[in-house]
Parts: sequence; C-alpha cells; structure tokens
Amino acid sequence: MSDRGDEEDCRLLDESSGAEVKDERDRSAASSRWTSLGFILVAVLFTLPFLGYLRDPRSSVATVPPVKQLAVPLHPEKHASRSAKTLEFHWNVTLGKLAPDGVEKQTDAFPGPIIEARSGDRVIVHVHNNLSDEGLAIHWNGLRMKGFNAMDGAIGFTQCPIAAGRDFVYDFEIDNEEHGTFWWHSHAQAQRGDGLYGGLVVHQPGVRAKQTEALLLVGDWFHRKQSDVFDWYLNEGSVGNAPVPDSLLLNGRGRYNCSMAVPARPVVCTQHLSEDLLPLLQRKPRNAVKLRVVNTGTVAGVTLGADGATMQPVTVDGGFQVKEEPGRSVGILYPGERVDLVLKWDGVGEQNYQFHVELDDEYAMACGWPQTKHSANHGTGALVASQIQRWIQSTASISSQPVPKPGGENSPPTMTMSRNDQHRDLTNLTAATHTEPLHPKAQETMVVYFKTQMLSSFQNKPMGFVNNTSWRPQNPPLLATDRSLWDADQFVPFINASATVHVDIVINNLDDGAHPIHLHGHSFYVLSSFRADGRGGRGSYNPFESEPAVPPNLVDPVKKDTVNVPRRGHVVIRVRADNPGVWMMHCHMLVHMGTGMVMGLHVGDDERRVGVVGAGRLCK
Repeated sequence: MSDRGDEEDCRLLDESSGAEVKDERDRSAASSRWTSLGFILVAVLFTLPFLGYLRDPRSSVATVPPVKQLAVPLHPEKHASRSAKTLEFHWNVTLGKLAPDGVEKQTDAFPGPIIEARSGDRVIVHVHNNLSDEGLAIHWNGLRMKGFNAMDGAIGFTQCPIAAGRDFVYDFEIDNEEHGTFWWHSHAQAQRGDGLYGGLVVHQPGVRAKQTEALLLVGDWFHRKQSDVFDWYLNEGSVGNAPVPDSLLLNGRGRYNCSMAVPARPVVCTQHLSEDLLPLLQRKPRNAVKLRVVNTGTVAGVTLGADGATMQPVTVDGGFQVKEEPGRSVGILYPGERVDLVLKWDGVGEQNYQFHVELDDEYAMACGWPQTKHSANHGTGALVASQIQRWIQSTASISSQPVPKPGGENSPPTMTMSRNDQHRDLTNLTAATHTEPLHPKAQETMVVYFKTQMLSSFQNKPMGFVNNTSWRPQNPPLLATDRSLWDADQFVPFINASATVHVDIVINNLDDGAHPIHLHGHSFYVLSSFRADGRGGRGSYNPFESEPAVPPNLVDPVKKDTVNVPRRGHVVIRVRADNPGVWMMHCHMLVHMGTGMVMGLHVGDDERRVGVVGAGRLCK
C-alpha cells in the first residue's frame, strides 16, 4: 500500500457502539412482500439492473449490510445442524438508479440478496426479467452443478438469455461435498459490472463454526454503464488497454472524491463525509472473525490489509483449506476469486484498528501510463489508475490518484502492503494437507493460449482469443444441439469421461496483463505458475516441446475453480473430468470475456451427441 502519510485509512472496528446486531428476522419485512433491492440515487446517476425478490417462508437470505457495520453477518449456526431442505426464492430484475460511492443509500439493498445454505440443499430461484430490452442469465459461481448442467446460467453454452418479460426457474441441488464461499452473478452482457450479483455461502453440515462469520463483496466500480465501458474498449483507440476503474465498492458502498470528476463527462456527485460511512465491523468480537471475501470486480485484483489485527488465509474458492501463517496483508485476489480470512486482534486494550483495500494497478502500468493525468483534464474513458480504499475513525473513503508518467513527480508510491514480510501472497498458497495421490502425468494434456489481438478481420477492434478462436455465443446453446451443429466460434475440446480421469491444462497468457481464468463445473489443482521477467519476456510453455520452468507440485497443490494466469506466463492445472456436460472456461475480466476470451470443456461419453431436451426453450 502507499506510504501511510498519503493514505486515508479505514477503521476496522467501531467500538463506540455496544449494541448487538439484530437477527435478520427483526429487520425483514413480511415474507410475502416484494422487497426492492434498490439501486437508488446516490452520487453518479445512471440506470442499472437491480433485483426485487419475494421472501419465501422456506428461504434463507442473509441480511443486507446492517446499519452499524459494513460486513454482512452470516449465520452458520442456523444451517450446520439442520437437515437438508429446499430453499426457494422469487427474484424480479428491474431497472433503478444507483450511485453507491456518494450519498448514503436509504434501503441498504445493494448488492443483491445473499443466499445462505448448507451442503445438500435444493435451491429454486424464480427469475422474472423485468428489463425492457436486455436478456439475462444467472450463474452460480464456483458451484459444480453436478447433474444440473442446464442450470449453470452460461449463455451460449447452457441456455439462451431470459428475454425481457420472460421467466425462468433455476432448480438445482448443492452437492453433499460442496461447502464454502461462492457467489452468483449475471452471465449476460456486462450486467455483472453494473451490480447484478450477490453472495452465496454454503455451510458445512455437522461442523460447528469456530469464529463469528461475515461476508465482504469487494470490487472495482465504474461510473459509466458497462455498455459504455465496452464501447470505449472496442474502439481501436483503446489499443486493447483494459479500462481503469473510477472507484471501489465494499458490499455496495464506497467513497469517491468528487473533485476527480472530469468536465468532459460530468456527473452528479455528492461528497461522502468520513463520519457518514460505516466501519467494517460494529465492534471487536471476543474471538476471531472469519471474513469471507469475494472479488466481484470486472478488471482489478485487490489486496487487503489490517492494522491492529492479523489476517490468515484459511480457505480459497469453494472451501478448499490452505496452509498459511497470519500476516498483515493478503493478496492479490483477482476477479472471481474468493478467500476466507481469520482476523485476530492484537493484544488487549486500545488499538488502532484499520482495514485497507487496494486496487491492483497492473493494467494501468501495463499500458505504459498513456493517460498522462487522470484528473480533471482526462476524458478518454479510463479515469483513474489506482485507488486505495481506507477507513478513518469508522469511515470509508477512496483516494483517487492521478496516473503519472514513469519516474515523474507523480510516480506511484511504494506498495508496502505487498512487499514486506507480513504480506501473504495468494499465488504461493499450498493445501493444508497432502492431497489425493497425483501421478506425474495425467491421462490427457492440452495446451491453450489466451491473447488479445487487434486484427483487420475484426476492424482492428481488440478481441479476445483462445487458440486463435474468438468466441461468440451460439443460439441455440451448445447444450441444446449435437456437436455437428456447433459453429466455428466454439473452441470446446472433448474429454471422454468414460476413459479419462485427469486432464492437465497448460494455460498460457501471451498478454501484458493477468488473466483470472474461471472453469465452470469443476475444481482443479494448481500444479505450477510461472511469469517471465520483464515486459519483453516470454513465459509460455508447451510440455510437448520443452521442460517446465517450474516443477509441478504433486504433493500439496492448492485446489481452486478460478486461477490467475500471470502476464506473459502460464499456469498448469489438473482437472478431474468427472462432471459430464458442456462447461465454459473464460477470463473473468468482463471486457476480455465479452470480446471472445472463452473456451469450454465438453465432458461426456459420446463426442457426437450433446443435445439436452429443454436446453433451448428460452431461444427465439
């Protein structure tokens, strides 16, 4: 993080209030009433999708951020000891006004509903698309959806969009072995970047929680609609550089420095006062807190830090336990990734409890600081290069820094959060215990290359490619048709599930920025990760042509469903291909996925046949 003299810090705890957080039942309205999960007028005004939902008596929706703290309290005690049951929800997706990093919202209802469940639960979500001209789909990020491929919510793979005015019911069971921190989000167009997402926590039955638990959804934020961000990116003038966020949100809240707004793109902005904003936690618990963190952003990774407390990563993605010592900061957590942290307080008595969140500026640096000053004179669409979210005396704020020229007087400050011996690097994690026996060589190996290219055949627009294929969603979706009907925009290798158990996938990144890659329907072991030195190096790897730069970890590799592939580097993952279906694999950065950086895996016992009855019922 930046030198502390230049920072605003976020109060980790506000101990001035001793009031207990009330149970969600005391705050919720009657179960039969439609509740608006409002995106209301706050600071920067534009129209976005938002959710209304009908509380069902059998439902289990965690509370939205309470008035005394930012982190959402969770309730493992309500789920770990009960039997599996059906949780049913009714969601109505509409449009509303939102600007979450200005004036305080009145309904405390953004992001969308947070679902708490337990392993083995059946989840039924009735979705009504009340948008006027946009389709949508909901993806349950990290859940394997075994036996429920058609419910995965991947447009072009498992369904067509839910058209405006239409309904769709997602109906699936959580596997008995699945538990951990997940999330749901729109998988249509760029709606996730406009706020259509929420948390999904699956508690492990029969296991008593050791700590108080809370959820933190953190991610970058743009003041323009994501459709406008895409328009900027698809202009050849972007030269393929990723857009740079305006702001940063924690559970739908943030603070933007209104003086950083550019005259060329005026906004309605009301300055947050530091005393108006919430602490992460209302007060210091007697014992440690498990903070479940999800990066819901569209572009940037985040690093988390604490003063007056230690942070220990204990699980990643879908509840996979890791081995790591407590530290003062943890990162980088990339879009789509999750980490569970145990926060423990230092000593006794008065402490300076501070919480820090820092957006990674890799993509701004990768383009060589082309925007000289991200200040009032900047108007290209990428507004600020780096941001630091910090809390002062129970408050949240964002310091928007101008993008400097390399070596100039405004060169970026030293990132102390990521360069001292108290930092815990999420890319270096190992499993808490030895994994299942892993053979030196998998039954199958495939090599893939992810790259952004600007080609004349695509009007010199930046497009994402995987093995020279730029994906476009097919209508009807792949799941609804046999392979012979798939078009040339689909790169979906077949894996024979009747003969294959493990597949090694070498994911090469040929770009100058990281790619967080998410695989639907499966988790995988991360056997190795490598990044070339400097911007001119080449860190790609083909096991059929050369030896690996980094030997694979076959003893205690971490298990994940989303992995960051470093710039000009590669990652080797091992997938157990035991979940039949057609599963998407893509970069979790919205502008990359939206421009074609998508492939898939077709897992089954017959390469020729795929078609699932009903998978195309939403298609026109």
